[in-house]
Amino acid sequence: MEKAVVIRKDKAGKQFGFPAFLLAVAAVLFLVFMGAHTAYGAGGLELNTDYPGISVKPGDNLNIPITLENYTGASLDADVEVASMPEGWDGYLQGGSYQVSRIHVKNGGDGSQMTLHVTVPKELTEGTYTVEVRAAAGEGLTASLPISFMVNEMNAGKGSFTSEYPQQEGTAGTNFTFSTTLINNGLKTQSYSLSSNAPSGWGVSFTPTGETAKVAALEVESGASKGMTVSVTPPEGVGAGEYDISCSAVSAEETLDIGLKVVITGSYGLKVSTPDGRLSFDAYAGRSSDVTLNITNTGNVDLENVSLNSSLPTGWTVTYNTENNIIPSIPAGSTTEVIAHVKPSSEAVTGDYVNTFTAACEQTQSSADFRVSVKTKTVWGVVAVLIILCTAGGLGYVFRKYGRR
Repeated sequence: MEKAVVIRKDKAGKQFGFPAFLLAVAAVLFLVFMGAHTAYGAGGLELNTDYPGISVKPGDNLNIPITLENYTGASLDADVEVASMPEGWDGYLQGGSYQVSRIHVKNGGDGSQMTLHVTVPKELTEGTYTVEVRAAAGEGLTASLPISFMVNEMNAGKGSFTSEYPQQEGTAGTNFTFSTTLINNGLKTQSYSLSSNAPSGWGVSFTPTGETAKVAALEVESGASKGMTVSVTPPEGVGAGEYDISCSAVSAEETLDIGLKVVITGSYGLKVSTPDGRLSFDAYAGRSSDVTLNITNTGNVDLENVSLNSSLPTGWTVTYNTENNIIPSIPAGSTTEVIAHVKPSSEAVTGDYVNTFTAACEQTQSSADFRVSVKTKTVWGVVAVLIILCTAGGLGYVFRKYGRR
């Protein structure tokens, strides 16, 4: 008996048998299965990051985004961990605002996001360091992600010596303070010697932030920074203008420089004194006595038309050896001598009096109080002596002539 064979025609009119159709379907299913397996990779879990190799410096704190993807065909929970970490390094995984050790991953899609936090030690040698993150979900489902961290002198870079406000302004006599920061970007702790190149007569000192002792050197750990106050003191009587003060921090590895600038604005000042500094003199009633005054311009700007005045007891007079009691000009930092002719009242009695001398101009003024000791005229002293001698002689004569009887 003959077997019946079903013959079908396609649209083109070709004929094919039913067993051939089944073979074709099986072949398509096999290709689909193989394609799916190849696309998702072995195990069905995958860890990845956009930054698998990073250059770092000692002391860096890094936050590296990591994605865990699931191609198993179903959502699952996966254990995650930092599987390996170089000695001295520190790190953990964060999901959301939590430190995590297990994470839920939906099938397909964008995967689940984590952040790898890594703290690089402050002391390192050159080389490449590897941190490995691992995920596992049982039944052989695992994934591993190595991340390389490269450290070398070029990556560490040069340190810095900076100030937020490197230029300051003030009058002569102002003490300037600059807040600075010294950063060591090297691979080891460095000791920096501190120095300055200031104009002659200027004072510069270095004080670590929060301390009171001045230092000549400062030690800074690798990847760390230290604050420091640089104090700048101008010399007395410095002129108005701009002054550059360069400072250096020098270690065995590098030289760091910072340029500071001080702008001295116009300052005004007068001082009234005498050549020997004494603020007292003797005078006689009704007679003129001379006293030498030193009028000093203590500012850094020339002063003009400095007038001289005095405050005297009633009946006293004073004149100066300058026209109209005015000094035409006193250069900055210089002293002009003036003779004051002081005449006490003729009725002044012996004793001490106060006489105030004042030097003033449009910008500033200064006064000094002098103690004036008024003495009796010499002629009256002679008269008194003669009277005493005469009295004594008369008494002697009386005693000799009318002695005891």
